[in-house]
Amino acid sequence: MYILKFAFMNKKMLILLIAVVSILGVVGYCSANKNTAVEFKSAIEYKGMNLVAPKKGITANTFEALVKNNVNSISLIPYAFVNIDEATVSYNHKRQWWGESSNGIKECIRQAHKYNMKVMIKPHLWVNHDFYTGDLNFETVTEWESWESEYEKYILDYAQIAQDGKVDLFCFGTELRNPIAKRPQYWLQLVSKIKKIYTGKLTYASNWDDFDSVPFWNQMDYIGIDGYFPISDKVNPSVAEMEKGWKQHLAKMELTHKKWKKNILFTEFGYRNSDYTGLEPWKENQNTINNTAQANAYEALFKSLNKQKWYLGGFAWKWYADDYHKNKAIDFTPQDKPALSVISKWYE
Repeated sequence: MYILKFAFMNKKMLILLIAVVSILGVVGYCSANKNTAVEFKSAIEYKGMNLVAPKKGITANTFEALVKNNVNSISLIPYAFVNIDEATVSYNHKRQWWGESSNGIKECIRQAHKYNMKVMIKPHLWVNHDFYTGDLNFETVTEWESWESEYEKYILDYAQIAQDGKVDLFCFGTELRNPIAKRPQYWLQLVSKIKKIYTGKLTYASNWDDFDSVPFWNQMDYIGIDGYFPISDKVNPSVAEMEKGWKQHLAKMELTHKKWKKNILFTEFGYRNSDYTGLEPWKENQNTINNTAQANAYEALFKSLNKQKWYLGGFAWKWYADDYHKNKAIDFTPQDKPALSVISKWYE
C-alpha cells in the first residue's frame, strides 16, 4: 500500500513538473519571439535601390533583376546642372542621358508601377568646378534669387511629374546644407508651393552630418538622410566591429526622431567593395578590392537599423540599369558581388 501511494504521489509530482516546464516553455517561446520581433523588425516599408539613369532606354530585365532580389522601391534621379558663375540651373538638355530627362523619368515610373514598385523622385545637382552641393554659395542677394528662381522651376516641374505619375515619395532636394542654412525662408515657401502641386509623401535628403540641423522637418512626412556614416577605421572590419560603430549615430538619430516625432528614411546608403569601406563611405579614394568588407558593412547596417522602430528603410546606392557597371572593379553597386546576397536576404 505504501509503495502504491508513493508511486501515485511521484506520478502527480511528475505531471505537475511537466505542466510547469510546459508553461515556462510557452512563456520563454513568447518572450524569445517578442525579443526577436523587436531586434529584427520585418515591416520595413522601403526596400529600395537608387537607379542609375539608363543612357538610352530601360528594359524589363532591369526590373526583373530588382524584383528577384526583393527590391520593392526605386529612386529615380533627374539631374540638373548648376553653373555657380552664372547662378543658373539647367536640366532636360541634349547632353543628358535619357533616364535623367523628364521623358525618361516618366517611362521609368510607368515601368516600375507595372512591377508594383514604390517610386521616389529625388532630384540631384551637379555643380561645376567640382563644387560640393552642401557648400553651394553666392555672394549677393541677386545671385541667390536668380539661382533660387531656377531651382524652384526645376523642382516644381518634377513635383508635377510626381503628382501625375502617382509617385509614392518626392524628395525635393539633396544635401543642400549651406543654401538651407543661409536662406531658410526660401525653402519654407518652396515646400508650401510643392504641397499645392504634389499630394504624396514628401521628404528632403540631408547629409549624414547635418540632418539634426534641418529646420523644416515638421513640414516633411519623413526625415530623409543620406546615410554614409563613418562606422570603422579598419581595413577589413568585422560585422560586430561595424555594429559598434553605428551606436553613436543611432543615438543621434533617436534624439532627432523624438524631437520632430517623424520616422527616418535613408534616402541613400551604401558602400564600395574596397578596403576601409566604413571609414568615409561617401568617398571613392580606396583602390584595393574587398568584397567581404562591402558585404559586412551592409550586414552591420541592417542589423543595426532594422530593429529601430523609427526606421522605415531606404534606398541603397546604387543599381545600374545598363551593363557598363561590369567594367568597374570597385564601385558602390552590389551587382555581381556578395553584398547583393546580403541585401536580398534582408529585403526578403
